[in-house]
Amino acid sequence: MQSEDLTPMLSQYHALKRQYADCLLFFRLGDFYELFYEDAIIGSKELGLVLTSRPAGKGKERIPMCGVPYHASQSYISKLVSRGYKVAICEQLEDASQAKGVVKRDVVRVLTPGTYFEKDLTGLACVYRKGQKVYCSYLSPSTGEFLVGRFNKDNYLEFLLKFQPKEILTHEKVDDSTQKILKSFFTLYTEEDIQAGLELIKKDFNIFHWSGLGFEEEEFLIPCGVAYLYLKRTQKGFTPYVQKPKPYAGEGYVAIDYRTRRGLELLESYEGREDLSLFGVINRTLTGMGRRRLKFRITHPFLREEDIKKVQQAVEELLENRELLKSIRSKLENMPDLERLASRISGNVATPREFALLKKALKLLQETKNILEHCQSELLKDLFHSLEDLDDIYQDIEKTLVDDPPIHLKEGGLIKEGVHQQLDELRNLRDKTETILREYEERLRKETGIQSLKIGYNKVMGYYIEVTKPNLRYVPSYFRRRQTLSNSERFTTEELQRLEEKIISAASRANEIEYQLFLDLRERVLENIHRVHRNAQHIAELDYIQSLAQIALEKGWKKPELSKDKIIQIEEGRHPVIEHFVKDYVPNDTYMDEQSLIHIITGPNMAGKSSYIRQVAILVLLTHMGSFLPCKSARIGLVSSIHARIGSGDILALGVSTFMNEMMEVSAILNSANERSLIILDEVGRGTSTYDGIAISKAIVEYIAKKVKARTLVATHYLELTSLEEDFPQIKNYHMAVSEGKQEINFLYTLRKGSAKGSFGIYVAKKAGLPDEIILRSQEILASFDRTLPILEKVYEDSKRLEEEMIYKEVLESLERLDIANLTPLKALLILAELKEKLTSKINP
Repeated sequence: MQSEDLTPMLSQYHALKRQYADCLLFFRLGDFYELFYEDAIIGSKELGLVLTSRPAGKGKERIPMCGVPYHASQSYISKLVSRGYKVAICEQLEDASQAKGVVKRDVVRVLTPGTYFEKDLTGLACVYRKGQKVYCSYLSPSTGEFLVGRFNKDNYLEFLLKFQPKEILTHEKVDDSTQKILKSFFTLYTEEDIQAGLELIKKDFNIFHWSGLGFEEEEFLIPCGVAYLYLKRTQKGFTPYVQKPKPYAGEGYVAIDYRTRRGLELLESYEGREDLSLFGVINRTLTGMGRRRLKFRITHPFLREEDIKKVQQAVEELLENRELLKSIRSKLENMPDLERLASRISGNVATPREFALLKKALKLLQETKNILEHCQSELLKDLFHSLEDLDDIYQDIEKTLVDDPPIHLKEGGLIKEGVHQQLDELRNLRDKTETILREYEERLRKETGIQSLKIGYNKVMGYYIEVTKPNLRYVPSYFRRRQTLSNSERFTTEELQRLEEKIISAASRANEIEYQLFLDLRERVLENIHRVHRNAQHIAELDYIQSLAQIALEKGWKKPELSKDKIIQIEEGRHPVIEHFVKDYVPNDTYMDEQSLIHIITGPNMAGKSSYIRQVAILVLLTHMGSFLPCKSARIGLVSSIHARIGSGDILALGVSTFMNEMMEVSAILNSANERSLIILDEVGRGTSTYDGIAISKAIVEYIAKKVKARTLVATHYLELTSLEEDFPQIKNYHMAVSEGKQEINFLYTLRKGSAKGSFGIYVAKKAGLPDEIILRSQEILASFDRTLPILEKVYEDSKRLEEEMIYKEVLESLERLDIANLTPLKALLILAELKEKLTSKINP
């Protein structure tokens, strides 16, 4: 359809839609956002809206359309964005009543999964590849966080999985398997975006050289620039506050990969439940900032001993001074989310009530600082000195904004009296309307002698004078008739019209002045928003510390001793998550050092092997967070990384089987772990045949003992692994104890030295409630295995011996056929090398 065939409004729509072809265009028409054409069909389907139509032009076909009310649009937009759609918001830029021709409109903002910061915490990442290096940035519009790191082509996914951005900017199409693993929406960027992004980020952040930000090369700036450019292009005048990009200091934390985080259920359980995770159980934070800091620390524990000790000392001070802890908590529990407020204010989406919340937060901030004044621990003293005095911002909001402002900006009632003289006069006139009209009404009654005369108002007619029919003969000549009713007539006068104009213009002008005064206040706050954001970071740290102190106080946790030795000594350790949900939890001791480096733990299912090895890993992690531990005492040798291979399951997204997945995870551990690592392996090798599983498991443990030399806990059903204790002095056998009766066993959940007597699988099946018939038949089959397995093993050994004899015979025959007299030295060497290769490859593959 040609543009000249369209209505002026639809021509305007098409011009804007061409610019935002990849977006659903929310086109403002009065009090509604309308969707047209294909956008309307998508909107109707995704939002459950009624699909209607309208004519495209005079005599033309009708086009699909649907709409949502302007004031209720956020919930609809949120739903679309969460499903991966980009929504372009097109607003009317002028009053329709004042417009000449079609109302001016333009797109003021584009909302995408990674940039829609009002509703939920969002995240925007950018990936830039150069050779074997991958540079990744992460920008959170919700909090202003901006990080960038350099990775190799194998481990950059770990960075993305840690921060779980809603949207990822890439230079090339991403394969389906990566998309499914990351669970993000992807957007392509161009070479032109790289150059434009570099220029923009240098200009806006006043960056003269990349080294000034702590970067090692300019390539670090490229994903930062692209992400920042994308945020500015989409958010336009709504761009929130963003910190200067910082290097992602992965080397400053204990390395915990995504699989370990999932296996240990650090942030959520396998069912996706936060309340069943480590975070859900230990979280005692009281602010949004603190909650985010705790999550970060769980996945990024401190690596350096001095950092851990600083937190430990602060936690210890709060435990020793209960009143101090109580005072801090009383302030923080009412503290609004300063990070989110800073983003909303700088993004021009904050309501007046959120400025009132900021004022409340600033007051609590100062009160919190005062509480910390006499703290003794280094970290709490640092926080006292780091918290800035923001009283100037507080006083500005206090003297300008009313204590309980309305939600909407343009309805008036925002600004206090005494701020603006003209505003006070206009509001005085507006607020005294009733008095002024009653006085005029009384004067007219006296002038006309009509005691029943009334001044009224309606939206259609405005102000009017109403006189009943019996009194019409007393109406003076300057009364102008407006309306005749059955029992009365309505009039107006020049004076009443002047009063009306004055009253209406006073209200309108007052609202305009209030709106401008609010915008001025916002600008003044924006100039200092970086100060607000810095204080938010300090409050996050304080909330993190008090949360560790509160959980230690509630649960009676103990401070672990730190050690540089490869030791883990825990007396009566408990798993914090399991203990939270299970009564009469059985604690266990742990002792690991250079002479007891690898523990092989056997025992039946449900006896507690997996829980125990996870427990050790989580207590080591909590130590590196600066937390106290659920134990009687502990001495923890610091680790560089924690690796967990727990659970099985196909990675359907990659088309990878259970066993292949398991081997890939173990391979990743063996390639990245070092002698300062902690490794826990749960049932490695169970995804393949029994003999293969035993062989692979043995080989893996041997490799760790010889090459990696890391502290390692291995939970297994394969009793054959316990023989490794005889060959390696640093490998020790342990088992989860059971008490055996005639017909059943009972789990004691206690770790003891030595190996288990059996796997007791049939007893476990009986406990699970399988029918007696199946249990009895299982025992018969097991008995037959006990008789046939030795025979099968002998057959295997015999066949292996025969195969070796045949190889030796073949080699001897080859030697007998040689004509030594006619052999050259070179030919002899080649034949000898060939025979040697045959022997070594077939006998010792």
